[in-house]
Amino acid sequence: MLTLLTATGARPAAWALCERWMARQDYAGPVRWVIVDDGPEPQPVAFRRNGWQLVLVRPSPHWAPGQNTQARNLLKGLAAVGADERLAIIEDDDWYAPDWLTTVDRELDRAELVGEHRARYYNVQQRCGRQLANTGHASLCSTGMRGSALKDFADACLARPKFIDLDLWRRTQGRHLFGGNRVVGMKGLPGRGGIGMGHDAAFNGQADPDGALLRSWVGLDAEVYR
Repeated sequence: MLTLLTATGARPAAWALCERWMARQDYAGPVRWVIVDDGPEPQPVAFRRNGWQLVLVRPSPHWAPGQNTQARNLLKGLAAVGADERLAIIEDDDWYAPDWLTTVDRELDRAELVGEHRARYYNVQQRCGRQLANTGHASLCSTGMRGSALKDFADACLARPKFIDLDLWRRTQGRHLFGGNRVVGMKGLPGRGGIGMGHDAAFNGQADPDGALLRSWVGLDAEVYR
């Protein structure tokens, strides 16, 4: 079984797409999806799939503009995750290929911390994308873990750095990075803003006025980001 953890809130449009990308995953095993929503109003959860169990967590106080509650929310979600579980982080505003969960499950047989290197970020408002050169860590949206990496993740969240992924990948020894470009960090979707560099107004990426770059990355799914 895989356990998924998503921290969300005040992003209904992004959340609806996240449900869509998870609904088409080709992973055939049972899934437990822990969803932590701290928005002022609960986001509608329409997701239903045989073999998938949803665990909804509503921490308080709720998020308010200007706050960064990511670490708190991830810790609230981790409280519902057992020490023997295999965990994949799913971020609500990112694109996932249909074989992402199958890939994570396979790679977790190799190491306690796994992730996709050379991240791709795309800002839908600025219509530009960027291929990063990260080869020593993975973005949180494309990270999976088990065993001692779960504790390392909790410790990283407790430390509350701005970028939890960097802290996590520094802590864990048994780790494995892989390629494949199965995840794209989507930035600039409607709703609550993100904290990563891809959300910044000064984000420096390849201009993509006609959407050709995004289509080369996500295929026909590019149409939903127009």
